Amino acid sequence: MEINHQQAAEFAQLLIMRGLGLYGDKKMAKICDDSGMDCRVGSSYELPDNENIEDSLKKLMINYSKFNLPAKMTVLVLAKKYGMLIPEELKSSKKKKSKYRQKLEFKS
Repeated sequence: MEINHQQAAEFAQLLIMRGLGLYGDKKMAKICDDSGMDCRVGSSYELPDNENIEDSLKKLMINYSKFNLPAKMTVLVLAKKYGMLIPEELKSSKKKKSKYRQKLEFKS
């Protein structure tokens, strides 16, 4: 991902602010911690240095999108808006089988 620090800061701010509003401080703090970012109560966060920023943003995108489908869609839309590359983990969709289908396959 070739992005400048300003784009990264805006992307992270939008994603974190949305996460704080929808999912709460504790959940967003865990997502930030898992991504290598320092997220504090009161919507403040600290981006890592320029060497680790791409890695941290990729982790933030993946960890945030794991929460639910609307969160994944938010990451995809914001990534496109800011011209960021979408991680491979988010490009594929996992097809879930219904409980009925799982039972049928289990019996076979």
